[in-house]
Amino acid sequence: MLSVAVELDEVDQKIIEMLRRNGRASYKEIAEELGVGVATVYKRIKRLERIGVIKGYTAVIDESKLGKNIVGYVGLEVRPADTSKVISELLKLDDVVELVTVTGAFDILVKVRAKSLEDLWRFIYVKTPRIKEILKTTTMIAIDVIKEEV
Repeated sequence: MLSVAVELDEVDQKIIEMLRRNGRASYKEIAEELGVGVATVYKRIKRLERIGVIKGYTAVIDESKLGKNIVGYVGLEVRPADTSKVISELLKLDDVVELVTVTGAFDILVKVRAKSLEDLWRFIYVKTPRIKEILKTTTMIAIDVIKEEV
């Protein structure tokens, strides 16, 4: 689903960049860094939240520190009419950390984090076959994660 881009001035863009680096930065810290008033930062952030540029605030978890060192990408082929149902079912699975519809060889690409190859195997051969609308899966295992953003 594509969104319409909103126009943001330099102050908005700098606020966004600061929040990307530190989502816990205070209005005061941001204001001091940008050389604007605290009230300006407060109003700008509230506006960015209201128009959906800022969707929320969350902790960035290092999944590998939780033992989820295996990263797998699973390409799924589904009938176009079944895409929504498959997505709905996949969203219920804890292993799924990212889910996108794509063009090309697959219809859906799923990023999975697992503690072991056995857990990834279980996702591929036990959990996904329960979703009858999936026609075919193709799995890729990441050798090394060079860059990962939230």
